Amino acid sequence: MKTKKINAYLPHEHQWKGIEITKKALKQILFLISNNSENKGIRIGTKKSGCAGFRYTMELVKDKEVIENKNDIIFYYKNVLVYISLKEAPLLNGIKIDFIKDSINEVFKYYNPKIEKFCGCGESFSID
Repeated sequence: MKTKKINAYLPHEHQWKGIEITKKALKQILFLISNNSENKGIRIGTKKSGCAGFRYTMELVKDKEVIENKNDIIFYYKNVLVYISLKEAPLLNGIKIDFIKDSINEVFKYYNPKIEKFCGCGESFSID
């Protein structure tokens, strides 16, 4: 899907800037997708959570779930098929996704320049 088409679905103040996925995150996503031949891509989203409002989600998209949906932005980032709900696009617009390994912990980390506040535990966020 082309950027121009994506912008046609978003309010003017939310022109699509896209997302960025670091090399480490891309490597981990490709590893997760390769674990099952039914995995075809990822869905990036948000979920109401915590005291600040939202948290990020990432789910694998299975072969049977791959359909064209006018309510989704669907595009390839490098060689990963990415789905984002149009409803959630303003919250995800311009994010950077990284994969952090710290001792025994491994986690996807999301960086969003529009975040106004974080929950005390850093798990949830809000955007004005």
